[in-house]
Amino acid sequence: MLDNEKVQSREVPEDTEKSGDQSDNSSDIQCMHSCTLAKEDSCIWDSNEIQVLRRAFKATNDENVRLRSELGVLQEDVQKMTVERCAQRKLLATTQQRLHAAETANKRLQMLVNHLKTELDHTTTDLDRLRSVEAEWTYVNGRLQKMQLELSTAHCRHDNDVAAAEAKWLKVLEEQSLMETAVKTQLNNDVGKLVEKVEGLEQQLDEERADHSRTRKCLEHLRVHFSSLPTSDQKSNYTHQDELVHWTY
Repeated sequence: MLDNEKVQSREVPEDTEKSGDQSDNSSDIQCMHSCTLAKEDSCIWDSNEIQVLRRAFKATNDENVRLRSELGVLQEDVQKMTVERCAQRKLLATTQQRLHAAETANKRLQMLVNHLKTELDHTTTDLDRLRSVEAEWTYVNGRLQKMQLELSTAHCRHDNDVAAAEAKWLKVLEEQSLMETAVKTQLNNDVGKLVEKVEGLEQQLDEERADHSRTRKCLEHLRVHFSSLPTSDQKSNYTHQDELVHWTY
């Protein structure tokens, strides 16, 4: 932060001083130029030497401007350092006062620590006694929890056995029910197939009976027809009545 402020403070005066110095330099240069023009004929130097002198004069002025700027910055730094030194002295005095107060508080705290150490010894004795009682209670509580765990395990085992037996019985009943259902379904399917087969056979039998009846009637008509024919030498050309009995449809 201080370095940044120094840089900023340096930049401001440099700009201002440069602007003023540049204006002065420009006026001086203009005067020199007018004087040079007026006395160019009587001067012992030529124009090149005069240009060299001008550049040397300008460089000298620029250097003076830079040195003045640096001097201003250094003076500002000195003032700032003086202010900071005063602030640090005040801060040191405040710190010494706070240190004295801290030392006083530290002595009080040391007395309090000694008192607390005494209280801690008494508390440690009571704590040891309570730990002994806690150890006994922990032992008794552990045995009680162990017994409760064994009892709970026995109940769980009994419940699991009962649940397994019930599940097995339900499974047997379910399998039996499924088997009965399957058997009934199979019997119903078989009965249906047999009924369909009987109906088909009855229909086929009725058809065969009808065909047989029509065939018998046709044969009867043929027998009557052939029996009405004359029985002469052409007997061998006709069918005998007994032969019609062996005809089938």
